[in-house]
Amino acid sequence: MKIISVALIIGSLLTYPVTAEANSNSELQAAERICSDNDCTKELRRLIRLARGGSGDAAAFVAMAYATGDGLEQNHQQALRYLRMGVRQRNAMAVYLMSDWLRNGFVAEQDVAEADRLLQLAVELNYGPAQYARALQLLQQEQPESLSLAIDLLEQASAQRLASAMLLLGQLKQHGVGMEPDLPGAAELYKRLVLSGQTSARAYLQQITEQLAEDQQHQSLVADLREVDNIEVIRVSGQQLQASNMLEGLVRRLSQSGQYDSRSVGTRIRGLSCEQTGSNCSSTRPERGASSLNEVLTGNQ
Repeated sequence: MKIISVALIIGSLLTYPVTAEANSNSELQAAERICSDNDCTKELRRLIRLARGGSGDAAAFVAMAYATGDGLEQNHQQALRYLRMGVRQRNAMAVYLMSDWLRNGFVAEQDVAEADRLLQLAVELNYGPAQYARALQLLQQEQPESLSLAIDLLEQASAQRLASAMLLLGQLKQHGVGMEPDLPGAAELYKRLVLSGQTSARAYLQQITEQLAEDQQHQSLVADLREVDNIEVIRVSGQQLQASNMLEGLVRRLSQSGQYDSRSVGTRIRGLSCEQTGSNCSSTRPERGASSLNEVLTGNQ
């Protein structure tokens, strides 16, 4: 197993422009806003009501809006208030966001010990960005006993299609860090990244295609990878409008669940979610973690 390669691999990926999961939330001020050219007032007011009714998802979104001044007047006190609501609901996105704020001293006073505790809780809640962040911590220790746990976390995050985790896992597989080299496995991850529109992964796909081409038994796989490399992924423009529409859709789904309005939260107990009571009702959770409304909705920096 290679240990020294870990630092080199992580260092090479620090500038990789995948989605915003790996970015520090302390850079919220610079995030692209979705409400600058679109009126999000209606949606955000409804999210505030849903947050007060017990929706951890809504609370996290409102916290981000207050923290960035995106759609709401910037107010760090209110941002922290709503994020704490989400944490009390054990909402994975809110727990992870609070961990990042505490680690960086953004909005809240820096508290690394509490940040670590919340990060572990977010990992236990099966939140992909938290799994990726914890895996990075373990890999940077460069200890053999930490590698297997880090790889397991990256596998879990990659299963949730977290681009940053998929790329790092691909690198570990390609170079045999913490495992036997698995070129076909790494190629599959790079292929999925390219097909999902992560154009910066194309160089990694090309590199591993050439490696596989040296072995005759991978001819069919190489042909498939080269075909993928020739595909031009067309990205949809109008990201601000897209994000605005997605925000409206989120509000609609949370409202239609009947869980978080002022009269009932699905469980007939105001402020409690279905997960907390074991009732047979569903909830909708955003699958991405990010530092702003735009990032969490579209996955773009």
